[in-house]
Amino acid sequence: MKVTTDACALGAWAPVEQARRILDIGTGSGLLALFAAQRATQAQVDAIELEPQAAAQAKANFDASPFSTRLQLFEGDILTFEPTQGYDAILCNPPFFSDSTLNSCERLRQARHDTQLSLTALLAAVRRLLLPAGRAYLLLPTDAALQLTPSLAQHGLQLRSRLHLISQPGDTPHRCILGLSPAAGELREDSLTLYSAHPIHSREAGRLFYDYYTRLRCEAVEYTR
Repeated sequence: MKVTTDACALGAWAPVEQARRILDIGTGSGLLALFAAQRATQAQVDAIELEPQAAAQAKANFDASPFSTRLQLFEGDILTFEPTQGYDAILCNPPFFSDSTLNSCERLRQARHDTQLSLTALLAAVRRLLLPAGRAYLLLPTDAALQLTPSLAQHGLQLRSRLHLISQPGDTPHRCILGLSPAAGELREDSLTLYSAHPIHSREAGRLFYDYYTRLRCEAVEYTR
């Protein structure tokens, strides 16, 4: 599956720099784990992926990266994953389509639809794996985020941050990045407009993505590395 700007926003925005142990749930190609390894230079980054071909692709990407010694791929189910230690930070871009027509491709169905990993089951796994002072960051459609928020407390999680992603000026938010923690505290809320006019990134998005993109079209500026 192609890399999306929304997933890159999660990888570039989630504040993981001080984390020592990071987990990427459902890593796919390994995108979020690679973002985390680049940003948290002292962290061990684990990634788990259920689908064998995706797991193999992620492992190849990890091995080819400058961060290979700090990246570890686990092929398996997050619901039965039993690491020896908990995590300071968890990243996840989960399957979120529910009660919709299933994709005819089994691998795409697994990645996009919540038939094998419901959001309720994901929250239970996050709470089990997250350290008491840790944070988890989930990327969800805005409507799914709104539906999920009231059920956080029953899973022992608190909403601590919410970033609204907006495609371009005048649009309503289409995605939210939820920051969750077992510890209660103040809620920080913000928004990010990704494009001034697609495919030109806004200056705000350009600043966020600059360290990670090899070529970036940003309003009146074009960066090439």
